[in-house]
Amino acid sequence: MNFDYLGLFIRSFRQANSESLQSLADRSGVSRSMISQIESGQKSPTIVVLAKLAEAMNIRLEDFVKAPVALDDINVFRSSADNIVSKKNSVFVCHQLAAKSSTSLADFYQFYFTDHGRTSFSANPVSGAVKYIWLEQGELTVILATKKIQLNAGQGAMFAASTPHRFENRQGDLAKGTFFVAYE
Repeated sequence: MNFDYLGLFIRSFRQANSESLQSLADRSGVSRSMISQIESGQKSPTIVVLAKLAEAMNIRLEDFVKAPVALDDINVFRSSADNIVSKKNSVFVCHQLAAKSSTSLADFYQFYFTDHGRTSFSANPVSGAVKYIWLEQGELTVILATKKIQLNAGQGAMFAASTPHRFENRQGDLAKGTFFVAYE
């Protein structure tokens, strides 16, 4: 079994969590030198060592030892004139960055207002679909039937995509953000 990726994974995990070798060693019960040797590719860990590290890193052992698949299959999304799905000349501009497919269980969008106004969304006909919205800048009111949700920059919301709704940006900074619709 080839564990070349494990060392990079462990080091990336530690760095992302601002964790030292010693801290991971203390939490896992695996020596600092062993972790260092695994990270540098000098040693291949035993299953016992992997189990201790996985538990300390709060990762399922199965996910930890399974080699990553298709790392060359990374997509970079970019908004362009070609992926605008909103109405022409609307104050609400929406780019479809990714569509549900056999390899993706979500539709992913970027949106922004060019002036104050509103837009409406019909009910998503797919049972169990959920809409997640993240507001990057501005102020946005999301109206779901009779319920209003006020979002400010740095906030998000989640709701059933089957509910007809609208976004309103009537005042303050113009709203900009992303949303995606996740399917079961």
